[in-house]
Amino acid sequence: MKPVELTFKCKLITPMFMAGADRKTPELRPSEFKGMMRFWWRAIKAEDNIKKLKKEEAQIFGGTEEKEGRSKIWIRIKYKDLASFLAKDTTVQEEYKLNWYFDKSTRILKGKDAGIGYLWYSTYLKDNKRGFIKPPFEFKIQLIVNDKNNNKKFLRIGSAVLWTAIYLGGFGTRIRRGAGNLEIVEYNLTDEDLPNFECEVKNKKELKDFLKKNLFKIKEICEQAKGTDKYFNLKNAKIIILDPHENWISALNFLGNIYQEFRNTHKSQIFKIASFGMPVIHTNLKLRMVPYQKIKNNFNRLSERLASPIIFKLIKSKNFYFPLIIKLSGGDIKYIGAEEKRGKEWRLKELQDFCEDLIWEFLKTFKNKEEILV
Repeated sequence: MKPVELTFKCKLITPMFMAGADRKTPELRPSEFKGMMRFWWRAIKAEDNIKKLKKEEAQIFGGTEEKEGRSKIWIRIKYKDLASFLAKDTTVQEEYKLNWYFDKSTRILKGKDAGIGYLWYSTYLKDNKRGFIKPPFEFKIQLIVNDKNNNKKFLRIGSAVLWTAIYLGGFGTRIRRGAGNLEIVEYNLTDEDLPNFECEVKNKKELKDFLKKNLFKIKEICEQAKGTDKYFNLKNAKIIILDPHENWISALNFLGNIYQEFRNTHKSQIFKIASFGMPVIHTNLKLRMVPYQKIKNNFNRLSERLASPIIFKLIKSKNFYFPLIIKLSGGDIKYIGAEEKRGKEWRLKELQDFCEDLIWEFLKTFKNKEEILV
């Protein structure tokens, strides 16, 4: 059976921070696109049996273990004239003449574009400046399925996962904060059994219907399981759709300003605010917040970071930019540790239960919204 190929012509709608080995020179890396597809397949699947999850993932995307074989789904990225859209020696703030500054007295970002500065702070720090690819750069994603026994099955899975990566996520660094978002401008997909990549909506209600219809189909294609709390996933996740804006700067600035204001208002609740993502460094308290786990009677640092369960996302339709907030389920974090520095090492000072109360309070701050329970 010959390989089956689908081609999607994409256009960047927000800057993409994707780089090569030096982490500075912007480039499009097929491995990062494939990695995001793996992430979203797991999120859709929501399988509680991790051994079963890994086995099925390897059957689709390939694995390194004996008998796991090669991936049934391949990704190729094709483009022209990338150089014209590269920003290697400048920041987003400089490139788009955005206005924000850090007020040392209040320790708050201020200025009319402070929301974007808050969302993408890590991309312009002196020691970590990131180059980026500017919108409206266009490129093609080729989805190639090659399985001698069942091309149709893996074509359905591949298109479902790619749809989810595009419409609920993005590609590159800071994707949970609105970077690397795409729109589909052309594709050669006509099968009604597959998701609809053509988003032509005029308002929040139409966008809600578009997302619900496609997510229903995607959950069936990927055979979503009963759900799990062992990792972030889409089972019973919540999607909030907000009023559209005229451009990506306005839409992301809107989200970032509300996010910064909420976090600053609740910054004294150091254990609860850490649920938005860790580590959190409290310079004035000389503490950092990191995830912990309990093994028998001992508490140990799980890692030094926890990805945020909140995704800020833009979807472009016609000339509208719709801001979305996606609250993922799960995460398997039970404890948050407040560590203090002793010499060169961080030592646990205090431990509390992980709690998402502030996340749910944050989501309630948004009015005039449409909501989806996935």
